[in-house]
Amino acid sequence: MKKRFMRITMFAITLSLIAGIVLQAGSKANAAPQDEGIEVQTSIGYQGNVKQNEWYPVRFKLTNKTGEDVKGELVLSAVSSMSNSSVDYVASAELPMNTEVELTISVPGDSLSKNTSKIRFFKGQIKDGKAIPIIGNDYIETRVTSSYTIGVISRDPDTLNFMPTLNQRGYDITVIPIAEDELPHEGILLETLNTIVINDTATSNWKPEQVEAIKDWVIQGGTLVLSGGAGYSKTSQAFQDIAPVTASGTAELTSTKALTAYSGGTAPESTGTITVSKGQLNEAQSLLSEGGIELAASRKVGLGSVVYVAFDPSLAPLATWAGSASLWSKLLQGTLAPLTQGMIKVSDNMFWNYGNLIDQFPSVKAPEFLLLLAMFAIYMVIVAPVLYFILAKKDRREWAWWLIPSVSIITGIVIFYFGAADKRVMSAHTIEIIEMTGQGDAVKNGATGVFVPNGGNVKLAFDEQRHIVAYPSENQSGMLELTGKTQLRISEGTSSVLWRSVPYWSTRKALLEKKTVRGESGQLDLAYSNTNGNIEVKVTNNTAADLTNVSLIMNGSAQRIGDLNKGESGNVALPKSLNTQIGYYPYGDLVFPGSSGNNGADFEYARERELVNMYMNRDNSGLAMSSPLIVGFSIDHDPLYTVNGDIVKADNLTMWVQRLGEVRLEGNRVQVPAGVIQPIITSNNLQRMDHYGNGVLGLGNGELQFEFTLPNAKQVKYDKLDIIYNNQYKSASGVWSIWNEAKQQWVEATMPSLTDIADYLANEQSFRMKLTVASDMETTLPQIALEGVTIAP
Repeated sequence: MKKRFMRITMFAITLSLIAGIVLQAGSKANAAPQDEGIEVQTSIGYQGNVKQNEWYPVRFKLTNKTGEDVKGELVLSAVSSMSNSSVDYVASAELPMNTEVELTISVPGDSLSKNTSKIRFFKGQIKDGKAIPIIGNDYIETRVTSSYTIGVISRDPDTLNFMPTLNQRGYDITVIPIAEDELPHEGILLETLNTIVINDTATSNWKPEQVEAIKDWVIQGGTLVLSGGAGYSKTSQAFQDIAPVTASGTAELTSTKALTAYSGGTAPESTGTITVSKGQLNEAQSLLSEGGIELAASRKVGLGSVVYVAFDPSLAPLATWAGSASLWSKLLQGTLAPLTQGMIKVSDNMFWNYGNLIDQFPSVKAPEFLLLLAMFAIYMVIVAPVLYFILAKKDRREWAWWLIPSVSIITGIVIFYFGAADKRVMSAHTIEIIEMTGQGDAVKNGATGVFVPNGGNVKLAFDEQRHIVAYPSENQSGMLELTGKTQLRISEGTSSVLWRSVPYWSTRKALLEKKTVRGESGQLDLAYSNTNGNIEVKVTNNTAADLTNVSLIMNGSAQRIGDLNKGESGNVALPKSLNTQIGYYPYGDLVFPGSSGNNGADFEYARERELVNMYMNRDNSGLAMSSPLIVGFSIDHDPLYTVNGDIVKADNLTMWVQRLGEVRLEGNRVQVPAGVIQPIITSNNLQRMDHYGNGVLGLGNGELQFEFTLPNAKQVKYDKLDIIYNNQYKSASGVWSIWNEAKQQWVEATMPSLTDIADYLANEQSFRMKLTVASDMETTLPQIALEGVTIAP
């Protein structure tokens, strides 16, 4: 017993020692990530701000503390609210030991936190590599904003801090200082910003990729402001090819009369002269001048604009002037939306609309019903009378036990073979919209889908850099999953998306976000003429494709021009009637009238019609009607990418779009159609202003003032102005008035047209209106159309 007790005691001591060793090893293993691994620091968006669905940069600083050089993949996994699924954003990285490496991953805007994001690093590749512990936070947190966001790169980080004072008038503005090293190398990563202001900052030493990214962002619709007073020449250095003014020295501004009149407020406090830059206009429109000195000018670049400001807004007296915010609201009126907090709409990249269109694969069709019916009928004839007659004649009726099943199997195989004729090969379907700027550049976006007959892993590889959003597949939980089912890689010159474990006979789809196309798309050349009182436009197809169903969409109407091959021209008359349409309107049904069965889904131009409706109504929550434009279509079969390394059968539909601006006629006559000029709210003391998402405003008692800035007012003498109301929303509860500058008073707007326009223009270029609301009402803001003649320089 004593020996047995000793053996048990020694066994227990041995077990205790082993347990202690295991626990100590385990504690060391658990402590290892605190000492060994990849140290991660992140910088998200711009001061942590991102916008829903808009791409932004996540900047990583990685320090390798593993004790050896590591080559592998950095993975940011995040839940996408668009697809309600987890996506792995993957970037390759080489990390020398104890060396900090900077890396950027592009991510579409979403609210992310510890529960919806995860940072990992794999030695080798994500699919089979060893996970290396992360030191620091292994997730990211974002702050989603819907504000009109101004990014400021300036010597003084407080530049334009007065702009949020406009929020008391119904705006929602945020100003964010940005350091030069925060500027990304891709234009789409600037989408969080509505306006970028570069003030008194040298740009000559900026990286070329940063400069080109800003230019791409402008072409895609951004507003760039170049300012700085005496420092303007160094500010504009990197942007000379798109700057509105070419610098030629400085001057001293002794009068602020023009600034005061333009802002509509009181004069700045006198502190002596103001140093301003001088220069010559460069394909730009003068916005403001004083004593022969251009103080502000705007130049259209692509779908966006570049604004020149001659003074430095960070210096006194303008930095502290009460009228500075009003002045800048007018300088930025091309994009600054006068909406109350929470009313600025989320970016509509047409994600779900594109998804529905992509499902309409031209090469994947349902089997012909009559063919299947005929096969079934033949089967019934063979199985019943024919087979019975043959077996009866041969006296082999017992053979029916095996012949009928055999015929059934063979018939089933034949029916399946013919019914699945379109589903035996992989095919791709792509739909894109190319928005031409009229300057040779364009912006394209779209979506693509792949039909997968056999299942497995599917990888789409592009030989260009495209920002991609994967559509949801089956069984999406909306929770963060680290299964690696969807992986996205975006690098310089290439992009790819990988789906794992795809079932057979299924599709995988991806949204192709906007991309600037420089000098490749061509444009539509427009020439105007006046024929018997009708304004006609001659449209010449100088794009890169033959176009079909070219049409003019304008003022609630659509007029067909016809099919235009490259180099061909067609004519169309501009509609005289002004049919104000705000909110959803089926323009596609006007361009492609008629339908057939299945609710029009099998209509020959069903995709084109839906594409027009989708595009024209993407901004139907805006305050004004869509700008007049011309659309056309092209179809080709050029593969845009490879699938699993192979070229696949491709069906591509492209809609080409170009907007109309002011109309130039013979004899220096100018016409500006309704919808080209957007209103800007200058004063709002309404009890409420609600936005219903369709352009209609719900207003409470009070007064709302807004104005239109006439384009090229110093180069064009306008002699007719039409005011177009939406009669559906005219109410006795509201009184419309216009400002008579000559009489310095408001007059009721009872007249639909003005011919003595000069009497009504403030500062020779602003047409002001007012709505006085006596009781709750719904309305839309009116539009104006102009006519005039150019003034000889």
